[in-house]
Amino acid sequence: MRRLLLLSLLACLSAGAFAAAPPAKAPAAWLKLIDQLGDQDDAVRESAEVKLRELGEDVLPALRRARRDHADADVRLRATVLAAAIEKSPSGPVRRFRTHEYGVVSFALSPDGKRLVTGTWKGRDNVARVWDVETGKEVLQLKGHTDRLYCVDWSKDGKSILTGSIDQTLILWDAKTGKRLKTLSGSEGSVYHVSLTPDGKRAISCDGEAVTRVWDLEKAKTIALRRDHNPKPPGARTVVAMPDGKHFVRAGFDGSVRILEVETCKEVRTMDGKHEPGSVQIAVPSADGKRIASAGEDGVVRLWDAGTGKLVEKFTGHEGLVLAVCLSSDGKRLLSGGHDRTVRLWDVESGKEIQRIDFAHEQAASCVAFLPGGRRAITAGYDRDVKIWNLRK
Repeated sequence: MRRLLLLSLLACLSAGAFAAAPPAKAPAAWLKLIDQLGDQDDAVRESAEVKLRELGEDVLPALRRARRDHADADVRLRATVLAAAIEKSPSGPVRRFRTHEYGVVSFALSPDGKRLVTGTWKGRDNVARVWDVETGKEVLQLKGHTDRLYCVDWSKDGKSILTGSIDQTLILWDAKTGKRLKTLSGSEGSVYHVSLTPDGKRAISCDGEAVTRVWDLEKAKTIALRRDHNPKPPGARTVVAMPDGKHFVRAGFDGSVRILEVETCKEVRTMDGKHEPGSVQIAVPSADGKRIASAGEDGVVRLWDAGTGKLVEKFTGHEGLVLAVCLSSDGKRLLSGGHDRTVRLWDVESGKEIQRIDFAHEQAASCVAFLPGGRRAITAGYDRDVKIWNLRK
């Protein structure tokens, strides 16, 4: 009897009864997205890329079959590129939520990382919005500006939010209730960027008329300003308070990065080099104030020694304009995002790319930040989305 059973089993194996099951068929929705990789409409194609990217490793078998067997040569090519990107950075976003109709141009995290304030510069949206990071739910609307918002900041004590607008005003808000606390008037052009000093007593801003200002928040008036005439083009794109509260970093349209005094707006140091060609979109200090990271139109992220002004490291890889950069709390890693729709994680010491998230957003990645603990990133883009990502160690 045993011999008969063994012979029967061998017969089944030889007949293929126990052959490996065919690969599971991908859901129809996935196959439709893959077909859309060949669409002539850029918006349709880019949306499909993002959605497939968010599926992560699960969609890899379908992409691999498409790059080998699909009838459309464009689909085969794009499936090849997309599969390679997912293989390099397999995890899609942990969380995603939609915000302003015309995308996010600026955001700021609360100190505990639980809430996020966002602003947009397109359309008729004059409202800054506050979101619960965990749920993606909108919890506050900050209504008061008469035109679009370029910039937002959150105080270090978590109690207030500062916004700046095309309407040439800054508004200080109660972060818990959304109540307007102060309105700062006197800017001569659209307010491009705002920053609160660590003690919450001063605000710093730069505007479209090449004026950098320091404000006394209690008195709601300007106490120091710098007006640029000579640099071509003149003025600043970004101002960010340093951790010591006595200085701030200023990123210029002329490609320069400078350190100025808060109380006087006098220049203390200029970094020994520039972003060329074009402007610096963002410059931020490290948590200890010893380093400054900057990025702009030349697509290169630079790290400077704040004490000497010397260039410490270059991070190259982005294609085109870099809009956002952020240093981790320990200063060992750096995040960047830009017009190429990628978000990149860099090792500061070696200058090497640790992780690249291709197609992070359907349009430019405009904002990046580390969440508390440094193991996750939060990003926003011109595509309306805010996303949270796991980061490699």
